Amino acid sequence: AQSVRKSSQPLGELKPVPLETPAAEAISDTHALAQSRHVELSLNAEAHVWVRGDPPALRTLVRNLVDNAVRYTPEGGKVEVRVASTGTGATLEVLDTGPGIPEADRARAFDRFYRRVAAPEGGSGLGLAIVKAIAERHSASVALSAAPTGGLRVTVTFPAPL
Repeated sequence: AQSVRKSSQPLGELKPVPLETPAAEAISDTHALAQSRHVELSLNAEAHVWVRGDPPALRTLVRNLVDNAVRYTPEGGKVEVRVASTGTGATLEVLDTGPGIPEADRARAFDRFYRRVAAPEGGSGLGLAIVKAIAERHSASVALSAAPTGGLRVTVTFPAPL
């Protein structure tokens, strides 16, 4: 019999991970969806930006962010993933040209099953809740803001790897 891992149990061992790797994998995971919606995906990553992380969990974190961005971005839009060193850690940003999230709704966006009225079909409302849980497991913070592209910017800030 297989045991089912409860969400309260640790995900996996945290080890040094180059953040550009799960970012590139997540873009690959969502490429077909982006193509079907005519959304341009791009990765702008500094090389060798390391964080302490669980690689499959980090891939899920980025995939959820990119999947949300692609689903909310209108046809012909753009989604960009950025990875950068901050000197005291690292940031992962996902920017899109979608409608964004009004400032008044941003705190609620992390609630489980929260979906905006104009949400596209096919989502469960768990994407950002999962992102927040994975970020917390990695001692990272998640912030939502307006992107310079007019859509949403999600910034995940990681501490320096020890």
